[in-house]
Amino acid sequence: MYKNQEEEIQKYKLRPDTIILVGTPRLPEKIRIKDSAGYLAIYLEVDPVNSEIVDVSSTLIPSLGEKIIHYALLGCEIKEGVQSAIQQLERRFYSVTKRAMIAALEDAYKWYGKYLEEQK
Repeated sequence: MYKNQEEEIQKYKLRPDTIILVGTPRLPEKIRIKDSAGYLAIYLEVDPVNSEIVDVSSTLIPSLGEKIIHYALLGCEIKEGVQSAIQQLERRFYSVTKRAMIAALEDAYKWYGKYLEEQK
């Protein structure tokens, strides 16, 4: 196997025992995306042992907005990371999708709360 193939496999391989949280609010009515259900999504892969965000992915988010989210979230504890990402978006990102991105982050964090409740 070539080195690039090995890197691709590792890139898409989930870490054992992590959880996936998905935030999915509807996009504003002003935005029309062809062949889409109209949902923006932010996916957080979280280590449940220390609540660290180990990976982030998204759909329908502009690439520069995605950079802000990745920078603010990766390697952070989930509560701190989500708060930081929201603050960064509020301060730096001006788009009709900003509110939807913030709502997706809040939704993902809400799912983390539900996960914690189930663990009790």
